[in-house]
Amino acid sequence: MARFPPLTTPAPKRRAATPFTLLLCGWLMLSGAHAIAQADARLAPSEIDGFFQPREPLRITLAADALPADPGQLSLELDGMDVSALAQRRTEGWVYVPVRPLAPGHHELRLMFYGDQGEVQELGYWSVEVRHSSGLRSAHVDGQLDLALSQRVAESEGIGGDDFRAQGGGHLESEVSGDRWTLSSNLDLMAVNDQALAIADRRVDLARFQLRGEFDRYHLALGDQQLTAASLIQDGFERRGVSTGAKLPLWDGTASIYQAVSRQTVGLDAGLGTDEENNRMTGGRLTFWPWRSDTTQVMLAGEHLSGRVSQPDYGSLDPNADPLVHEGDAWNLTLDGLFFQRQLRVRLEQAESEYDFDGMDQGFDPEQGDAWSALLVLDPTVSGTDALDWRLGLEARKMGTWFRSLANRHAPADKKLERAFFDATKEKWTWDGHYAVEQSNLTEDDRYAISETRQWQLGTAYFDYDLPENPLLTLLGQPTYSLNLGGTTLKDDYTPQGYLANDLKTRRAELTAAFSKEQLQWSAGIHYDTLEDGTDWQPDNRTRATRLDAGWYLNSDYNFYIGWELQHTTYPEQNLSTDRHIYSFDANATFVPERLAGSFSMGLNQTSARDDPFFAQWDQTTYLNANLNWRLREAEGHRPGVELILSIARNDYRDQLVLPNSVNSYQAFIELRTHLPVTYPGIQP
Repeated sequence: MARFPPLTTPAPKRRAATPFTLLLCGWLMLSGAHAIAQADARLAPSEIDGFFQPREPLRITLAADALPADPGQLSLELDGMDVSALAQRRTEGWVYVPVRPLAPGHHELRLMFYGDQGEVQELGYWSVEVRHSSGLRSAHVDGQLDLALSQRVAESEGIGGDDFRAQGGGHLESEVSGDRWTLSSNLDLMAVNDQALAIADRRVDLARFQLRGEFDRYHLALGDQQLTAASLIQDGFERRGVSTGAKLPLWDGTASIYQAVSRQTVGLDAGLGTDEENNRMTGGRLTFWPWRSDTTQVMLAGEHLSGRVSQPDYGSLDPNADPLVHEGDAWNLTLDGLFFQRQLRVRLEQAESEYDFDGMDQGFDPEQGDAWSALLVLDPTVSGTDALDWRLGLEARKMGTWFRSLANRHAPADKKLERAFFDATKEKWTWDGHYAVEQSNLTEDDRYAISETRQWQLGTAYFDYDLPENPLLTLLGQPTYSLNLGGTTLKDDYTPQGYLANDLKTRRAELTAAFSKEQLQWSAGIHYDTLEDGTDWQPDNRTRATRLDAGWYLNSDYNFYIGWELQHTTYPEQNLSTDRHIYSFDANATFVPERLAGSFSMGLNQTSARDDPFFAQWDQTTYLNANLNWRLREAEGHRPGVELILSIARNDYRDQLVLPNSVNSYQAFIELRTHLPVTYPGIQP
């Protein structure tokens, strides 16, 4: 319920006194500060008794003779934000119409006086409840619908495809809620005139949807959703399915169960994702927070899932062979906690699985596997603005040889990873780095290679918010510098007979300097890459790339960009080298503000690699692209916006080694685009 002041003069409500405010008030009184008169401030009742609607104006009246006598200014504050500039000042007071609909719930409205000598007085305070109606706490719809009609008006020979194309789409979100319940939806629409471009053989389709309902501590969700958090048995991606759950009275716990597709499907015809027996999994998860405070929190969770997944039989020579159906089970236990003033994070997870790799009824029993992971991150609280803010972490993970989960089928198996990482920030400097070791073929099966991969990375960056004091550096502009070093080594400890051994080493160093001024941005960079193959299967090489680019912002309507890069690769043993030059130019212009704009892009790639031992090249590619965008009408309220676009693209490829491979093509299009904002109760008043 909204709390309104009485029609008579209310006593000003003062904020809770602190030692500082008491000392300040005493100092003001000793200094002879004038007393501030109480004001007659009133908030007009809402149009519907008991609450305000999201866009309903808030009207405040203030008696002219009740204003404080001292010089100063009045301020209207909503939830701690000054909205005076958005309110309408009238003779009798203020009228504030929300620029955006106010969120449902209680809001604080204050009328404040700030004197020129430091006096502060609260002239009025109101707690305002906002609802959609007496029966609904909230009701809103937000989204946009788009349609693009494209007609090719010119083309060179040999370019196929339809000249006309129509594509549409949209995204809609809605929510309706009461005091104890909430219903929400999330929809993604797609439409095309060419069925070959359809995502699921429908010209008009519901690509993605989610419907969710909540009542007290229970919830039910249908459609595309993230079933649970990412883990060893869950990849964390959305899946089509059905889930339900509830909050538990013990340890802030939650319980959920779900049934979803094992291999993701899209489109309306996929339904809820629970119809296909051989592409379905069922699972559940329990989560508890036995310890939760300002300094410490501990989460315990467990999950189990089982089901089937089907995929084509790639080992069969019959193209019409029935797909293979794999059956699997998996479970995990997770502990995730923050300790020592939430400065230390510890996460431990154990998982096991049983998976039928060759398919059901193919003669082999399912294989059992296990996996575990451990994460330790120390993130101390920064003691001051100039102090070093750092974080240090250790991670270890083992994925067993036969570990596989239906909900995380593409996770690597038969590997063990150990990693240390850090990052730090101090004033204008940042540092980060990591070192990782990965081992494969943990069972040391002599049919496969036993290899080890080591990877490291170090980086630092400097960013200055102000121009340097040195006059010469000031001419360059506001600086940003970065340096990154890294390397990877892959080496076999054992290579089975008949296989090529792994003995690779790569190194990379990159240095970049960027500068910016009011109308100019430019940067220079160089990176150096090396590849060494200890087996001599491929030649060692060195690549040095030098880059320069600049941008000129003539004003808010015109800007230009130009770039150049030289890639020089050498093969030391063969005494050979190749070069590639890359040029680019972009220009953007607004001829009529918010009405007519254009852009132009040009690129030139030149490759001189006639002596390359693997892939000889000597060619040049030139591409041009130009667009003219005319905004016929701006989208406003429920009125659609309309744009007309003229675009031209040209691509010229010239092969100096094999002349018949040269291609010169172009296309020109006229496109009409419209987009309709969908919003209720609306954004603009």
